[in-house]
Amino acid sequence: MASRTQGLAQQMIEELQNGSQKTVALMHERQRHSDHSMHVAKPAGVRLGRVTEHIVDIDSQNQSVATATEEQSSVAETLNKDISKINLFNQQSVDNLQTTLVACVALEAEAGRLQRLVNGFRI
Repeated sequence: MASRTQGLAQQMIEELQNGSQKTVALMHERQRHSDHSMHVAKPAGVRLGRVTEHIVDIDSQNQSVATATEEQSSVAETLNKDISKINLFNQQSVDNLQTTLVACVALEAEAGRLQRLVNGFRI
């Protein structure tokens, strides 16, 4: 019985050693996979960082374009208002010129009438 117990103990020790060796081998394999994953992940992280930087740059440029567009819109609105004022002033000038023309024609007619009257008083 002692030899049987010793045989069983030896068998258990061998199984434990085999299990330990398999576990160690599996741990080494997992470590290699982990190292490989890290090796692949680091450049990917760097690339993602660059992409993020480019996105930030693009966002900044978009904001600049939006600001410039708003400023141009404001300038265009101001120009439209100024053009409307100029059109109004031009229309008022045309109206004033027409009134002046009518007054000049009337003045010329009156001057002609007065000239005829003055000519009538001459001897």
